[in-house]
Amino acid sequence: MNIDPRFNGQIFRKSHPMIIAQNRQLASILPVALAYASGGYSAGTVLARNTTSGQYQAYAAGGPSGTGTAASILFEDVDVSEFAATSGTVFARGIFGGEVFQGKLIGLDANAISNLNARSIIDATGASVLKF
Repeated sequence: MNIDPRFNGQIFRKSHPMIIAQNRQLASILPVALAYASGGYSAGTVLARNTTSGQYQAYAAGGPSGTGTAASILFEDVDVSEFAATSGTVFARGIFGGEVFQGKLIGLDANAISNLNARSIIDATGASVLKF
């Protein structure tokens, strides 16, 4: 898995969801260790850091051990086949700051917006952009 945040022109292929709305060069993209999830992860999933394991996993409102506190947004899809075992982890890229399409986010709620210190902006085209 490539965790280098340098520009990759292939992010514009049809099979890669466009999560970042604009100003990609200003986004804070850092590696995260994802905990195993039986269905894998989709780009745009709101992530939380499990304070017990230190791994990132899908944010769950009111979740235990830090999983109820949104911390990042997953930049790319991660297929379940990428995990070596059900107890394994996979390295991926998380967005820790920037401008993302709000409609592309999975698991976003008012508490997650607050946790991310984000605000929602509607641009001239009518698209909702989350800035955090």
